[in-house]
Amino acid sequence: MIMESEGRFPERLRALGVERQFSRGDHIFKIGEEIVNCYLIQKGTVKIYIDHENGRRSILDFASGQSWLGELSLFCEEDYIKENQVVEDAVCLEFHLQKLKTVCMEDPAVSFYFASYISKKLMARSYRMSEYLNYSLERRLASFILEHQQGGKYSLSHIDVSEYLNVSYRHVLYVMKKFCDEGIIAKEKKYVIMDKERLMEISNSNM
Repeated sequence: MIMESEGRFPERLRALGVERQFSRGDHIFKIGEEIVNCYLIQKGTVKIYIDHENGRRSILDFASGQSWLGELSLFCEEDYIKENQVVEDAVCLEFHLQKLKTVCMEDPAVSFYFASYISKKLMARSYRMSEYLNYSLERRLASFILEHQQGGKYSLSHIDVSEYLNVSYRHVLYVMKKFCDEGIIAKEKKYVIMDKERLMEISNSNM
């Protein structure tokens, strides 16, 4: 469901979107291809990352519900397409880029919507960098689980999460086990959130 909130989704765009489904492991954008569409994620999660020449990988973000992919191309020519991979089956609305550009030029409210979205995304990434230095992994991981859970279930790879949060795999595993031991989450086929209030308390703590 597209949320109506501050910076709400413009009604004019609804009719332009076509539903597309992507399976785990799919690449929504492929390296070397021209960007001709933008996507608004309705359900699922997509990993955004860069593979460096030295063989290392930097995970930039995990895009999930109500996140856009390819929206920067509305305002500028992207030098390269960032690597992306669906990590949880995704349902998206697909929008033709050129049609969106035309709407942005015709309707200031639509342009402002995208400008606000991009600004908030940049601020969120800046805040995440400051969290690395000032807060414990417990708080950061609790916030991450709450942000990326799907219907009370969470299943993202510990390896991916450790790279994203810039900590060791063992540290992530240790905190996840601690959450399980405290009855906050339970490990089944996916992790299940058992005590959401406690998880929220940890995510808002000063530790």
